[in-house]
Amino acid sequence: MHHSRVPRVRRLLAIPLLCLAFGVLAAPAMGELPACAEAPCASDAGIPPVILAYYRGRTEPYLIRAVQQSGLPGDTPIYYGSYWGTGVNTRPPPTTPPPPPPPGPRPVMPNRRFAPIFTFARTNYWERRTLTSEEEQGVRPGGIEGRVPSMASLLKRSGSYRYTAGLEVGRRFRDDIRYKRAHHLRVVTWQFDELPNEAVGPDGWKYRQVVRGILRGLFTGRPELGDSPLPGIVYGSGTTILGIHDTGFWNAVDDASLFFVGEEYPDFVGAPGAAARSIAVWPTRLPPSLRKKYVAGLTPGYRLGVGLGGNVKHRSRSFVTKWQLSYIRARAQQGVAGFAQYNFNYRNASTAVMNDVLRSLARGIRLLRRF
Repeated sequence: MHHSRVPRVRRLLAIPLLCLAFGVLAAPAMGELPACAEAPCASDAGIPPVILAYYRGRTEPYLIRAVQQSGLPGDTPIYYGSYWGTGVNTRPPPTTPPPPPPPGPRPVMPNRRFAPIFTFARTNYWERRTLTSEEEQGVRPGGIEGRVPSMASLLKRSGSYRYTAGLEVGRRFRDDIRYKRAHHLRVVTWQFDELPNEAVGPDGWKYRQVVRGILRGLFTGRPELGDSPLPGIVYGSGTTILGIHDTGFWNAVDDASLFFVGEEYPDFVGAPGAAARSIAVWPTRLPPSLRKKYVAGLTPGYRLGVGLGGNVKHRSRSFVTKWQLSYIRARAQQGVAGFAQYNFNYRNASTAVMNDVLRSLARGIRLLRRF
């Protein structure tokens, strides 16, 4: 291999010149980001984020420790959160014993950007809205005050009604954010899991009308109650990314989103580079402005389920770590806005697995920041 004979001093002097030529991201900063009350956070502009979604309270301290020990650049924004709303099956099996609390004081997530997850699945938000009597008086008339009809019923209604129903559900999500903020919980943004695969089927256009309403309601909230526009994180599978050919719909997703997470969730089999190349086409199907927000979404791989991919051949932990790291490197080289990991539950919640995952993400983020 040919080695440069440029004197070391000259090479060191060249480094700041390269930084000036290619921007500050050529040399990752290592300082802690300032606190942020609401997205978009000005301090985060241009910095690839890490998004960590779906864990239980007993797992959170260990996840935070994994982030702290990962080697991530010190100014990496960390968006994290789990599901809000009853009716979502998020309970672990009763035979799973809770881990003992980690020693010492409860850790704090670095550069925390707390973002609870709301779902398209029917939860208590569809059943009622929880506003004070004073807030009810201030709400604009004409919306749905009580129970939002089921999807089966909505499919039989008009398009404008479907949109209105979705709008009300999204606004109810924001009602909960407003309430929690008033009680001193720093909610920076939100996550929406997920664009339903039914949005691609024969009645897909009807589902898309509901989803557009939900996203609009999440983004705008209730301005009459003091809500301001709040972009969030939207998740979509390959089925929706490749199957929805509706420019208006994708523009609505773009308008409401801070980031768009592609649920890549590959099976950990075969060559990681080949898997990455096959999935790299996904963001090219999105509008250019949404493509720039595209985050590659993975799972730790040990909690198997329909559509989750992962360690389907039950290979060793060392194999899984190497495979996922190679995949992350490939996706970083292909160019994404950041990385997400979904589902830190069951075997995905072990300390060893979380440490492996976060170290791999750190390497991917560092590679992203070289470009």
